[in-house]
Amino acid sequence: MGDRLKDQSLRLKPGIRARLDAEAVASDQTEAEIVDAAIEIYLASQTEKRAQLEQAIAVADEGVFISSQKMADWISSWGTENERPAPEPDIALKPRQGRKS
Repeated sequence: MGDRLKDQSLRLKPGIRARLDAEAVASDQTEAEIVDAAIEIYLASQTEKRAQLEQAIAVADEGVFISSQKMADWISSWGTENERPAPEPDIALKPRQGRKS
């Protein structure tokens, strides 16, 4: 699919096209430069988001969690004179193994 897009124009909604045109004029850049930068930022963000999600899944697969009650007690102490330290895990489940991607 990517190869098919190389020779095609990018179709944008009229409102986005107008904003892109205005930004190109205001920033003294070409529309292509702005679109290229925006896509680069988006793809980097998605890659980072996916990596963080995979890391969170790996941690969760270990089966060690903090109960909602301990979290709620901790959060409710924020901003008070008796603010509590972050809670320690109090739930241990059998670790998941062999997770399918």
